[in-house]
Amino acid sequence: MKKILRYIILFTFSLITANQIWQNLSFEKIPLTIIKVALVLTIFELLLKPIIKILLIPINILTLGLFRIVIDTLGLYLAVFFLSDFQIGNIYISKYNYQINNFWAYLLSSFTIGIILYIYNLILHKSKPKK
Repeated sequence: MKKILRYIILFTFSLITANQIWQNLSFEKIPLTIIKVALVLTIFELLLKPIIKILLIPINILTLGLFRIVIDTLGLYLAVFFLSDFQIGNIYISKYNYQINNFWAYLLSSFTIGIILYIYNLILHKSKPKK
């Protein structure tokens, strides 16, 4: 239960931070929708992702582990599929007048959320007092 709650909180902060970076995540009812998306991503991370990783070991070995990013992107697709009040839009990079669409926007958003989640996990583990 502790692990589930920790992941929900970490995913919530990761979603907020990723939205501050790319501004492509849209939440209709801000606090409730973010928590629901974090819950879906937590369920995906703890239950479905290990099963998918085991099933796709050959592809993961061939791509030297890079296929994991695509597996993480599947979690965002699930969140958008199950929650009608959460959408992922295009990413606009105005400095270069460039737009990232569709799957690539999901992939970049998923990669960003994953990196931010990893950083938050590092911060939490370093701040624990040693016994």
